[in-house]
Amino acid sequence: MSDIRLIRRERDFVDVSGPEARSFLQGQLSQDIENLNQDSAAWSFLLDPSGLVVAWLRVMCLEEERFLLDMDSGFAKEVIDRLNRFLIRTKCTIEASPFNMYTFLGSENPAPEELKNLKSIPFEWPSLKATDYFSFTELKISESEPSGTWDQVRIPAGIPAMGSEITNKTIPAATGLVERSVSFEKGCYTGQELVARVDSRVAGPPKHLVLLKGSRDPLTPGSVLSHEGKEVLEITSASEMEDEFCALGYRHRSAEGVTQIHQNGSLIQIIRI
Repeated sequence: MSDIRLIRRERDFVDVSGPEARSFLQGQLSQDIENLNQDSAAWSFLLDPSGLVVAWLRVMCLEEERFLLDMDSGFAKEVIDRLNRFLIRTKCTIEASPFNMYTFLGSENPAPEELKNLKSIPFEWPSLKATDYFSFTELKISESEPSGTWDQVRIPAGIPAMGSEITNKTIPAATGLVERSVSFEKGCYTGQELVARVDSRVAGPPKHLVLLKGSRDPLTPGSVLSHEGKEVLEITSASEMEDEFCALGYRHRSAEGVTQIHQNGSLIQIIRI
């Protein structure tokens, strides 16, 4: 991962604009965007009425009446369909947008010249320093890495992805993303009831996303790990490094105290996200 500097990432973008765009999104997203300033952004869930995740996305304020939603590739249509279901007599438009995203890792060296003057926003994550750049055209940058390289960055950093860690059966509390993606101070939004109900429980959700680190034989998505004869964890994503592997998966609530597992001669460390 240390050699990766710039990644051309495959992302989907949805443009929401109009005089009522802010108030509409405020009632649809789990994050409070009422005071989101121009060129600032926040992570949020878009939920269905039952509280299950439609998408985990980032909402960026481009202008006072225009917002850009960016999310993992392949989910724009679901997001647009979900938003349009609640777009009743509301003065705003929702449409896919043809942006390209380039993620520059680190801050010690300057970004490539081709990225200058592009709209950019910091990728805010505890264990990762990066900046996302947005362009309407695809740039030809020789040192850029393909989108698939992003897994080598996001998995060790504990960043979940739609389609693997997050599906239409996922509840927000299981992902470890509630603190950065949900506001408990804002007014009502679609799907709020389940989020609030699970948050109030002492036991928490039935399972929770964890980061796994180990050596020797790497894990593969779909693998199930056992502890003392009981299945306790399922792998959702994995990435092999030079001298170790990292993976993401869901650990059952009953195995909350299990922080190490021996698997095929390898000691695997388990860290809650």
